Amino acid sequence: MKHTKKIASLILFVSLFSVFPVYAEDTKVSRTPDPYGAEEFKQWQKDLRRFEIITFGALPFVSLLSFWAYDIGRSIAHKGDPAYNPWPLKDAKIAVKLTEKEQLGVFLTAVGISLGVAIIDLTYRSIKRANAKKLEEKNEEPAILLIPIEENKSKETETSKTEESDDAQ
Repeated sequence: MKHTKKIASLILFVSLFSVFPVYAEDTKVSRTPDPYGAEEFKQWQKDLRRFEIITFGALPFVSLLSFWAYDIGRSIAHKGDPAYNPWPLKDAKIAVKLTEKEQLGVFLTAVGISLGVAIIDLTYRSIKRANAKKLEEKNEEPAILLIPIEENKSKETETSKTEESDDAQ
């Protein structure tokens, strides 16, 4: 028992004070990540990300407007019935609630409209990019073709002609 207390206190002492000789690295290492480069992602990846952002970004607004439009449509269909008044005019005590099927239909309509907005944006940007590329190719000047003057060959031909004429004489 006496030895176990000594051993336990020795282990405690070593574990507490053996940490002091360990030092951390002094150099300053930046932990912030590098920003994305222009060529890090392919164009289709950028387009897909934009499509996703527009779809999910438009969904809350489109679903709100879809539910309002459905409420107004129900109110017009049941003209004069206060139980079918549209949202701002509804009385919660007498209002007829939407069934699950109606809610699902309105929400899926909102999802479809959100997808439609994103598809329109994707199509517009693709056409705009293609037109810009065509315009750039159209306005691109042809490459300048440099033809070097071969002075050495012309001098060689002149000297060879003079040598031939000298040999002929």
